[in-house]
Amino acid sequence: MKRVIYTGRFALLLTGLSFPLLGFGHSAMFPDGFKFDDSNEGEQPQLLLDQATTRCVDGSASGYPCKNIDLHSFLAKENMGGGTANLNDIWGYTDPVTGAEIAIVGRTNGTSFVDITDPVNPVFLGFLPSHDNGSDSWRDIKTYNDHAFIVADGSGNKTHGLQVFDLSTLRHLPSPGQTLKETAHLGGFGNAHNIAINEDTGYAYIVGSNQCSGGLYMVNISNPVKPRYAGCFSADGYTHDTQCVIYKGQDARYFGREICVGYNEDTITIVDVTSKSNPKQLSRTPYQGAQYTHQGWFLNDSHNILIMNDELDEKRNGINTTSYIYDVSVLDNPIEIGRYVGPTAAIDHNLYTHNNYVFETNYRAGLRILSAQDITAGKLSEVAYFDTIPGSNSAQFSGTWSNYIYFASGNIIMSDIGYGLFVVKPDWDAISNPDPTVEYCEASSNNASDEWVGMVRIADFKNSSGAKRYSDFTTKVVNLAKGKAKVQLKPAFSGIKYNEYWKIWIDLNKDGDFEDSGEEVFSSNYAKSSTVNGNLSIPSSASLGKTRLRVVMRYNAVPESCGSFNYGEVEDYTVNITAGMTVANNIRGSVTSDKNEQTINVIEQLQQQYFATLGVPNKR
Repeated sequence: MKRVIYTGRFALLLTGLSFPLLGFGHSAMFPDGFKFDDSNEGEQPQLLLDQATTRCVDGSASGYPCKNIDLHSFLAKENMGGGTANLNDIWGYTDPVTGAEIAIVGRTNGTSFVDITDPVNPVFLGFLPSHDNGSDSWRDIKTYNDHAFIVADGSGNKTHGLQVFDLSTLRHLPSPGQTLKETAHLGGFGNAHNIAINEDTGYAYIVGSNQCSGGLYMVNISNPVKPRYAGCFSADGYTHDTQCVIYKGQDARYFGREICVGYNEDTITIVDVTSKSNPKQLSRTPYQGAQYTHQGWFLNDSHNILIMNDELDEKRNGINTTSYIYDVSVLDNPIEIGRYVGPTAAIDHNLYTHNNYVFETNYRAGLRILSAQDITAGKLSEVAYFDTIPGSNSAQFSGTWSNYIYFASGNIIMSDIGYGLFVVKPDWDAISNPDPTVEYCEASSNNASDEWVGMVRIADFKNSSGAKRYSDFTTKVVNLAKGKAKVQLKPAFSGIKYNEYWKIWIDLNKDGDFEDSGEEVFSSNYAKSSTVNGNLSIPSSASLGKTRLRVVMRYNAVPESCGSFNYGEVEDYTVNITAGMTVANNIRGSVTSDKNEQTINVIEQLQQQYFATLGVPNKR
């Protein structure tokens, strides 16, 4: 009951109004402090988008402050149905039939659906009004099995419940700009603040509702059009947000069980929800300086580290944007291992993680991408940002509400509360890492029973392998400096020796293909049955860092970098390109004798060994 009294007093302090201490009634239990405030934002840029991506150059993309993130497009709220209603949450959906990428944009009065498959030309598809035409600041959306599940909060949504919308119907709209109808609805609660879905189990977790003391209201959505109440967890009162997973972390006691991490105003609260009729609280963890425990996300599927934000600490404690890092490898004893303090005073809101990066939307400071390379030491580092409010980074409630980062295209959508939808894309080349979202074309032979790649040697790297049609060796790293490197390729046969044609490609500009000029770095030029020797060449224009290298051996025909063929093998590797060879190239440009060429070869080998040992780019 201590928690009930605390939150009631908390509400009084925030609002200055006289709320009765209502147990877990919503009004007294909703002290997150959000009230849209666009004062003192400064001027917005005059967007002059010309149906082309505006690259981030010298810290600006069409007037928006940025670092390593390009602007694809902006769609004003007035052009997404729903009139001039402000935005709130955002989520994404990829149609499994058409491949279309859809932005699902929460509004105060409903939900807008925007096709961003062509990211520089977003198309408004339709607007779904709020259930019972309610309207208030909060709405939240998640997806499961081709359906969107929507809740809404605030006094304007007292009868909202759970809206369900069949996303596959977007394929068959008579024309863009339709007014849409909900597919199904679940009552049992009215307004609710948030919804999480565990796609592995088919359960939705509704939080901040007027049921279950504001805690976990569990719903079986295995049949999306017939959602059914399944259980309740109320022991720790109000939950503002949650993430629920099948646990794969180090705590063997709970491996394989369904675990929810709740962000409960003043604690991180972890619950075993495997049994919907008998959920068990495992821990509730307070922390120093807590003002409003808001939201968080596991770093990755290992479930041993999570990052969390507090929505009011910046404003109340007078600190810059702060992210809290926890070791949760023991679920009944989470340990804070560090805090990341950002460069601005902006309030943090929603964050998500992908490929060991953290993507935060921090209201007036916009999208912030943090590298988690040193997170086990309790550290994060900012590598990119895109700010939708250029004139202010103050701790006020306007700017970006949330982001969605899981499209295969790598495009990111952001909801700016007062302005509209932004579509952006990180420049992973500039971030000096491979794009974690890049997917390369498939390539494979149809038969490797007679011949296959027996051995690949490139510079000091060597790998021998057996008969397979395709081999993913991307965990193996080939360290190469710019310039030439020796190549030796050996075929293997089960019987008769056949003539094999070889090629090697490197994605030199890290754009996810092998089609650009110079990316075919080696060709045997003919087919032969014995070992092939030669050199590959990496041009000076190649991007530094790690990228994909592909080796193709094809029976008696010229290989292609993509697609299938009858006999042979394809092998993929990771190559780490460094900037070595400067000394050798300088010598090569000034001398021509055989003796000096031998000297150059020695220098090249020494440099390759050196930078391979360092594992870092040569900056000379």
